[in-house]
Amino acid sequence: MTPLPLAPAEDTLNDLAQQFAQWRQSRTTPRGRIPQLLWAQAVALSQRLPLTRVAKQLGLTPGALKRRGGGKAVAAMPPPPPSSPQFVEVTAAAWRMPTAEVEVQRADGARMRISYSESSPAVAPLLQTFLARP
Repeated sequence: MTPLPLAPAEDTLNDLAQQFAQWRQSRTTPRGRIPQLLWAQAVALSQRLPLTRVAKQLGLTPGALKRRGGGKAVAAMPPPPPSSPQFVEVTAAAWRMPTAEVEVQRADGARMRISYSESSPAVAPLLQTFLARP
């Protein structure tokens, strides 16, 4: 992890302390579980600032924060792969317009239609195979 300069880390700690205070005021039971997101932010901060300082500011015990992985330098996890897009727009320029179309009908009524956009496609062998079939 790239350490933050102290000023942004201190600001983040103050913001997180406010989030903890809001959570403590809004919880339904006096001993409710701390949300995972708050724990994760506290652990991340304890890797940039002294663990005891983070624990004291957030109203946590240093032991609990340490058990969650606080205070240790952890190798940076690779970012998760981007989620696949829900919608992909394809413009008309992306479509290759056919430069030629060939439609062939055999004596038995079978039809084959070929649309292609290559300048010199290998259509002859395909046509020979199609026409040679009974």
